Formats: sequence, C-alpha cells, structure tokens
Amino acid sequence: CLFLPLLALARAFFFPSRNMSFSLDDWPNYWELAMDNLRLALLHEFLFYWTHRMMHSFPGLYKYHKVHHEFKQNNVLSAQYFHPVDFFLSIGIPAVITTAIVKPHACTQIHFGLWLLSANFDDHLGYAFPWTPFRWFPFSAGTDAHEFHHSVNMGCYSSKLSLWDWIFGTDKIYNNWHKKRWGVIE
Repeated sequence: CLFLPLLALARAFFFPSRNMSFSLDDWPNYWELAMDNLRLALLHEFLFYWTHRMMHSFPGLYKYHKVHHEFKQNNVLSAQYFHPVDFFLSIGIPAVITTAIVKPHACTQIHFGLWLLSANFDDHLGYAFPWTPFRWFPFSAGTDAHEFHHSVNMGCYSSKLSLWDWIFGTDKIYNNWHKKRWGVIE
C-alpha cells in the first residue's frame, strides 16, 4: 500500500518545518481534529470525484483506470488494485493537494489516511454491512453505489460521500437503477 507513504512524503516536501511531534502539547485537540477531518473529507472527496470522473471521461486515461475495473464484482483485493498512472492521478493528487491546502497535524493526517483506507476496503467488500460507521454520515455513499459503478462503469464517481454525485447529477443512472430494482431510493 503506497497511500500512507505518499502522504508522508508529501507532508515532508510541502511542510518540512511541521514534522510529526510526539509531544502532547503539539497534538490537536478534539475540536481541531474534528474540523481538520471535516475539511480533509470534503476537499478530498471533491478532488477525488473530479479525478475519478476524469479517468472515466478520457479514453487515454481510462486505459489506465480500467485495470481497477477488471473486477466487475467488488472484493477487497480490488480496493488497492491500480495501474501506477491511475494511482498517481486519482489517488495521489487528491491526497497531496488536500494535505497542502488543509495542512493538518501529522496525527490528524494519519487518522484521516487510515479512515480512507478502511472506507476503501468497505466499498470493495462486495457486501454492504448496515452497521458500518461509514454509513453514519449525511450523504454517505453506499457500497451498492460503488458496486453499481464497477458493474456498469458509469456514474457514482464519489468515494465515501455521494454529495458531489448529487450536486453534479452523476448519480441519476444509479438512482434509476436502484428505484427499478428495489422500488425506492434510499
């Protein structure tokens, strides 16, 4: 897994004077941790949405992204199965830009990185656990939306928040499918 080392390198490059401290005086309080995680989540989701949509929109980029889509039915192995170009563009760039803008404490950044990895595994389990903490938030994207995305390669470009799909209308195909299949929209 290259995600956390990539974030650590980005942090060292962009913020050489703000290294991880093990002093309790430097650690964020609960409010700072919550606000930084909220800023990280919203910005990362926005950037991931656009880079992921870009990977689907341009044939020259989709040839790299389709490696991830070799799995038509999700399983945990597909969560981290990427072509290096796809990883750099759709995973690395949103992470680095988010780090550069939010400038979180290293403790917060590790916390958020672990959350993203866990959420990504949850998306690719192939089963939607109803009790998972990744569904506790407004606009949380369901595992079935990501399963739909992998099966038809359209729409549902967001990662964990369906907010951007809703705003930009890329959830309509999924919502129609969901309504036909289950008779309701969550």
